[in-house]
Amino acid sequence: MENIPFLIFSLLSINNASLKGHNDFFTDYIDLKNTFSVKGIFVWLIIFKHYSGYFKRKNMYIYEIIVRHIDQRVVSMFLFYSGYGIYESIKKKGNKYSKTLLTKSLIIFIKSELMILIYVLRSIIYRKEITIKDYILSAIFFSKIDNDIWFTYTIILFYIYAFFSFTFIKNKKHNYLGIIFITIICILHGYFTYFFYLEKQRCGVDNILPFILGFCYSGIRKYIDKYIMIYDFSYFGILIFFCLIYSYFYVNRYISIFIHILMNGTFCIIVVLMNMKIKFDNEFLHFLNAHSYSIYLLQRVILTTFNEKKYLEEYECLRLFLQIILIILIATTFDYSTSFIDKFFKRVDKRLETKKHVELVGESQKNIEIKK
Repeated sequence: MENIPFLIFSLLSINNASLKGHNDFFTDYIDLKNTFSVKGIFVWLIIFKHYSGYFKRKNMYIYEIIVRHIDQRVVSMFLFYSGYGIYESIKKKGNKYSKTLLTKSLIIFIKSELMILIYVLRSIIYRKEITIKDYILSAIFFSKIDNDIWFTYTIILFYIYAFFSFTFIKNKKHNYLGIIFITIICILHGYFTYFFYLEKQRCGVDNILPFILGFCYSGIRKYIDKYIMIYDFSYFGILIFFCLIYSYFYVNRYISIFIHILMNGTFCIIVVLMNMKIKFDNEFLHFLNAHSYSIYLLQRVILTTFNEKKYLEEYECLRLFLQIILIILIATTFDYSTSFIDKFFKRVDKRLETKKHVELVGESQKNIEIKK
């Protein structure tokens, strides 16, 4: 019965989907609007993936086989699109955009702290023992209170790395140096995190490559489009090639973390290639994407509660539906309640930008007067 919700979400996702014909491709396959839809699909896959982890059975449903196969690669696409979007914005707006990444990191940090308070409140309501030490360690991403800390920790650090990699590059012609810098920084991050911090927990290390690939793809996209989006023969040949590589990495994924990293990167490339031929575009997916961060980080409030209290154990399909609705409800409520944080920092950024512009105009006028 639990396959029914999965089927419904699948049908909702393919609503208004379109497919290109022979030797024809979507030129806007990785534009902002299209990535919203793809991320929307991965949002509900994340919910199903975590649900299957909380409520395990001897015989798995079809959807469980699918989501457990995809596993953390549902998050890989978010980091790939994040890296791609950052570099696209830097190419258009210059290094001044990289400075906004610190503001975005601060917003994410503040919201994550508020989310931790929700988990604390849940623990208090259900009389689950929690100490001040537990809260502090969770607040600085060294421990967790039922919540996911690695995703927030990774996103914040990656944004800070991007800031330092691009903010001092004045000439757009030298943007490639920023890609080199962030690649080196992320590799060092992965090495020290994995071997000196949490070796048993990958802690975002396996998603370093997707983030870097996003920057690289943005940098060389015009060449990829030029040589791949010509004939179906070359396109499908390259797609099959990467599918075979991915299969090899998947079979050997437990050999080393390095293979796991390559597998996640290859998965991102396959999804991007598929989007050249298939486009998903509907409001349902856009809605899920708009609340993706909150859905991802707050879903365990509902999942943990239902798991611990054994709610609706005998009604699996109803239990899954109800949890999905509650997860989306709590995420949207949180987003609307904290929207003032985003608005506040946007106003601060505008004021600083206006002030800087006024100062530059004043300096230029002084220089003109001096010359006269």
